[in-house]
Amino acid sequence: MSIIARFLAIATLCLSFAGAASAQTAIAINNPSFETDPIAGAQAPVFQIRVPTGWTAVGPSQGSGLLAPNATSNDTFYPGATYGFDGNQIAFRYQDGGALEQVLSERLQANTRYTLSVASGTRAPDAQGRDLFAGYDIRLETENGHLVGAWSGIGRNLAPSAQFTDTTRLFDSGPAPAGVGERLRIRLRQVVPNYGYTDLDNVRLSKTPLPARATLPIDVVIVAGQSNAHGWTARSDQLGTANAPYALWPDSRALLGYHQRSISDAVANIGSMGQLDTQGAGFSGNYDGFGPELSLGGDLAALNKAPIAVIKYAVGGAGLYYGFQKRNPAGYEALYPPMIQHIQTMLTQLRAQGYTPRLRAMFWLQGETDAIYGGAAQYEANIKQFIADVRTDIEAPELQFYLTQINPYMPAFASYQATVHQVNMGMVNAAAADPSRVFFVATDDIRCGFAPDGIHYTANQTIAIGQRWANLYLRFNP
Repeated sequence: MSIIARFLAIATLCLSFAGAASAQTAIAINNPSFETDPIAGAQAPVFQIRVPTGWTAVGPSQGSGLLAPNATSNDTFYPGATYGFDGNQIAFRYQDGGALEQVLSERLQANTRYTLSVASGTRAPDAQGRDLFAGYDIRLETENGHLVGAWSGIGRNLAPSAQFTDTTRLFDSGPAPAGVGERLRIRLRQVVPNYGYTDLDNVRLSKTPLPARATLPIDVVIVAGQSNAHGWTARSDQLGTANAPYALWPDSRALLGYHQRSISDAVANIGSMGQLDTQGAGFSGNYDGFGPELSLGGDLAALNKAPIAVIKYAVGGAGLYYGFQKRNPAGYEALYPPMIQHIQTMLTQLRAQGYTPRLRAMFWLQGETDAIYGGAAQYEANIKQFIADVRTDIEAPELQFYLTQINPYMPAFASYQATVHQVNMGMVNAAAADPSRVFFVATDDIRCGFAPDGIHYTANQTIAIGQRWANLYLRFNP
């Protein structure tokens, strides 16, 4: 899609939603920035162990506290001037994996877009160099537990060291949401128990009425693979001028539900089905990250002028031979069952939001691990079986597959050219065996400028992968 065409599409979209956007209103939250209770006690003015007024502790109450990042004597947790939070105090959870929650007076409404934002902080490293980030799980639900939207962040927080940064997602309730009329509840949970801190502040929730509608059909595409599908080194603040709009103004007709992590992580970063956007925490460093789904979903929505849903499942370092096979070798983590479960869960969420999902395609970006650690010789047989299994298990016999070339020019593959070729030829042959439904996506026109680790795409290259996926998909699905 040309840049001019994209900006015209965005401009048209903004005009069409101008009326709805002007009706956005804030929803009242009691003590949203944790300023009601002045810090007191033996550790004042730096921190105090207590449950903030207006909030309820889930788990031991001694796992909650208040902290003043810019207290003059606070040089351990947030040295220097700390930015990105509101007021003077923040709330934290530590050690127990519990949560703070608040039931609001606001009740769930149909045909409403809810925007939830929370500032998340990253403490300065301790003596062992650890930032002690224990992750966050942010949920908007009803008082009886009906989900409106949720997302989590683990691993590397999006905020730089000793700073705070907002994490935000948007969720549409649909025409007949479960729990309509029930009071809303916000829950802020620490993800990793027995480790570190979850520092949060400035909780904001707003609502925007949407036009009433009946159930709508929606095309669904899947992005799956390992770390380049995740977008491991794709940071939104490094996008060039031409690509920055994908992160700054995602097309509101595009939806995203994701499940992503590294193979070594015990817990995944998970986002329920909501508006397409960057995903915040959980990438290679302290920044707001994304994968090729950002441009894929944005371009498909803009060019088709219709809703599109992207289901993303990525596990960095995972092989097809050792991981993604349905019949996985003993002794290796089985990734196929949770992938299928994630797809089914996202489809269920789409139906709950008033859509009739139509599965169209899977965009596959994987093979590096098979080329380096074993499985290249079996790749053709394995990818053919994988395609057959996925079509059967998600009941989509005509599902298209876009198999994306492992880039042979990445420096990390200098000593693995033969096995990289085997993996890529496995994809080529799989496409040749099913030419109307399986397609090979070349990437070897990208020959330099990769991420410093030599095996990942940069932010702009990640956008380019998503763009070529969208262009190829639209060529075969006019």
